[in-house]
Amino acid sequence: MKKFAYVFLIVIIIVLGFVIYSISASDIEQDVKEKVKTELEYFESKILYMFNSLNNIEFQNYKLSIEEISEKSKKSSENSSSAGNGDDTSGGVSSKNSSSEGEENSSGSSKEGSEAGGNEQNSAEKTQKYSLNAKGVLNSEKEINWNYIKNEAETLQNSICTMTLDLYKIGLNDDDISNFSKEYDNLLIALKNENKEESLKELVMVYSYFPKFIKNCDVDPLTKVTYSTKYSIFKAYSLLDSENWEEIAGYLQEAREKFTKIITNENVQENNQFIVNKCYILLNEIQNSANLKDKQLFLIKYRNLLEDLNNL
Repeated sequence: MKKFAYVFLIVIIIVLGFVIYSISASDIEQDVKEKVKTELEYFESKILYMFNSLNNIEFQNYKLSIEEISEKSKKSSENSSSAGNGDDTSGGVSSKNSSSEGEENSSGSSKEGSEAGGNEQNSAEKTQKYSLNAKGVLNSEKEINWNYIKNEAETLQNSICTMTLDLYKIGLNDDDISNFSKEYDNLLIALKNENKEESLKELVMVYSYFPKFIKNCDVDPLTKVTYSTKYSIFKAYSLLDSENWEEIAGYLQEAREKFTKIITNENVQENNQFIVNKCYILLNEIQNSANLKDKQLFLIKYRNLLEDLNNL
């Protein structure tokens, strides 16, 4: 009887140990998935920045600029005005005797020295002028800030190694992970050569892996559809300079069809429903801009749409 009791106790211990191990392993896997999700969100924000920077698009409507204004010119104009007034009144004044002139010259030299010191101090005084400048699509700069984009891409490269290790842990396809790193290397080469067309093409290739990766992070259907919809929009956006409007319209139609799946989804939270409906309207509007074949209008609709998709 005792032998049976010991065997039964050992079995219970083994079963409990297995259950505890399973729960612990599951928690660890979930933690890794959460970490990968956070890494993908950060990585995506940087990729989106590169997309936008190649057409000088910013989500902010205004940009704060600070200008330093020297007080030297102001002081100089005031001194000139004072000197002019002195000349006007000096005509009627008679000359004084030589001894008085000597004293005046002596005191004048002293005053000039102190005034010079004061002017030096005034020249160092500066004030800051703050102004808000409109940052829209129609008044955006034409020059691409390649150096800043290169720095962002190179800095992001340091995060790929860590994210790659985490991607392997959640059971993603090995080839997808390897090809993702290769495509990012191709992106760096395109940016180095300051080739806009190739840079946009490689950004699309890099982003093509995001919808695949995010599916393994146990995210809600809305998040999966949002990533997939953005991918189709980026494919259209990358062809804008080529003005291949037929293909652009095809990718936008693809984006709209993907996003339609979420419109009637009961799992969409009530607080997201308004943004979902708004995004669907903006998808229709950007489709219309492609039909009108107007690049600037497309960029305006793109900017508004991406801003709202990022809030989902």
